[in-house]
Amino acid sequence: MFRNKMKDLLKWKTNEHRLPMILLGARQVGKTYLIKEFAYNQYEEVIYINFELEAQFRQLFEKDLNPSRIISDIELIFMKKIEPRNTLIIFDEIQLEMKAITSLKYFAELMPNIHIIGAGSLLGVAINREKFSFPVGKVEFHYLYPFTYDEFLTGIGMDMYLERIQYCYDNNKAMPIQVHDKLMELYKHYLYVGGMPGAINNYNLNERDLVKFDRMIHTNITNAYLADMSKYTTNSEVLKVQKIYMSIPDQLAGDNKKFKYALVEKGAKALTYGSSIEWLLLSQVSIECSMINRGEIPLSVYKKAKHFKLYMSDVGLLMSLTRIPYVIIAKENEHNLFKGAITENYVAQQLYAKNHDLFYWKNNTYEVDFIIQKDEKIIPIEVKSGGNTRSRSLMEYKRQYNPEICIRISTKNFGLSKGIKSVPLYSAYLI
Repeated sequence: MFRNKMKDLLKWKTNEHRLPMILLGARQVGKTYLIKEFAYNQYEEVIYINFELEAQFRQLFEKDLNPSRIISDIELIFMKKIEPRNTLIIFDEIQLEMKAITSLKYFAELMPNIHIIGAGSLLGVAINREKFSFPVGKVEFHYLYPFTYDEFLTGIGMDMYLERIQYCYDNNKAMPIQVHDKLMELYKHYLYVGGMPGAINNYNLNERDLVKFDRMIHTNITNAYLADMSKYTTNSEVLKVQKIYMSIPDQLAGDNKKFKYALVEKGAKALTYGSSIEWLLLSQVSIECSMINRGEIPLSVYKKAKHFKLYMSDVGLLMSLTRIPYVIIAKENEHNLFKGAITENYVAQQLYAKNHDLFYWKNNTYEVDFIIQKDEKIIPIEVKSGGNTRSRSLMEYKRQYNPEICIRISTKNFGLSKGIKSVPLYSAYLI
């Protein structure tokens, strides 16, 4: 299935000044599949090394990190001549061999014509980087996230909608109502299925019938995440990380979605659980949205360290943990408090995949769901799970800071009125 990141890989291949690349992401978001698809379509030869499945390859980096010697040894092992522009070398699960990461510095300096991509876990890389010489400035870091809604449409063969969605978004033109309704229906399917490749494959195999969709896909992914947490820390720390992760639905359940340590465990405090949250963020299975009390550049200066929200990296996993029936999501007028939380999580996922740092603005009783900085613009974003367009907090923010544009995401069609851009939920990925 096509991923937007493929465009970056193609651009990297043709860049005369390319550096070795490391593609980071959570488990099961499709890193290996994407790189292999790119490799076998774009190169005559592919050398694939997985440091988890084939631990013996770690010996390649024991003697020294001389790239010429490493290439020579790889050629002998695979009985293939490595032609710089026609061969791609893949180091998968690269976080398990930090010397391989360090070696990328010398490939960049001494053999820049060799094409190398590493793939792995940001968590493992971050934890081990202090123990090894890290190739700062000598590696391109890229990130892969669960499928965004546009990738989901492409993955289920509905990509013909994308050009019209882009046009309506850019020009504030209403989508034909029949198409709008269809895209809203597919959006609700996306909430249930989520953006994990395995889940989307299952959805396709079952003819896009949610009754037949196997929710064990999500359960297995969640269990794999929980098990994976034990690889990089102590047993006591693992329990804290798991407790925080499993508490996220409860954190999002109320009107005030600010993270509360007491919902993790009675008497819990930031001093005890703060590092565990960092683990979840580094593993990219959670998304942080920090509170600010001023809507001015740079937003990070006004960040309040103790006030933040935590979302799950994939809305399908959140739906699975809460076990909300699809009918609750499907009904337009169904009043369910947690439906708003699911919608917010969805928007956070779309924005995060576009590499936006996420903030929310709070001032007394006023609160705007997301504030992002895009170039020189500060954009306030209000999220509605239905068609209610009352925007008391957004209007207050507009009064105080007079932003060039405000965005309201809801079930309403595209439009622009009084400086507020109406964006349907299915087009949030364009922001």
